[in-house]
Amino acid sequence: MIVEDDTALAALLEEYLSASNYDIQVVNDGSSAIELLDRQHFDVVLSDIMLPGASGIEVLKKAGGDFARIIVVLMTGYSGIEDALSAVKQGAYDFVSKPFQLPEMRVRLDNAAAYQRLLRQTQGTSPSDRSDHPDNKAEQAKAVKIYSSLQASGR
Repeated sequence: MIVEDDTALAALLEEYLSASNYDIQVVNDGSSAIELLDRQHFDVVLSDIMLPGASGIEVLKKAGGDFARIIVVLMTGYSGIEDALSAVKQGAYDFVSKPFQLPEMRVRLDNAAAYQRLLRQTQGTSPSDRSDHPDNKAEQAKAVKIYSSLQASGR
């Protein structure tokens, strides 16, 4: 899910990420995102922090902070290192400053998805996510590399 009140940016992200095989749903305010999280599961939520209705931090809190279930990536045009640290401490997987390059965003989301798959494999949440499943060998190697780099950075 993309939660962004700038409709032009939301449309651009939706088009770009859809072309990268992401299944996207866009909402333009925090309240709608929170309501949608009550009704539907999302693997990843990409949310602006400054939103009408409810903030991205409120969306983050609703998501719950279990990366195996849902990953939240926050973005903002008003950023500083303190904001990024605060967001991560509150449970965000990542924090992105606007403006950003679309390929950078895709790489961040790809890495988040790979990390999530690794967590699901280690928790055994579905048979196709098991580490010994033949389709997951390359994905597992990539996820292990990402997990190792996150461990080294203190996440």
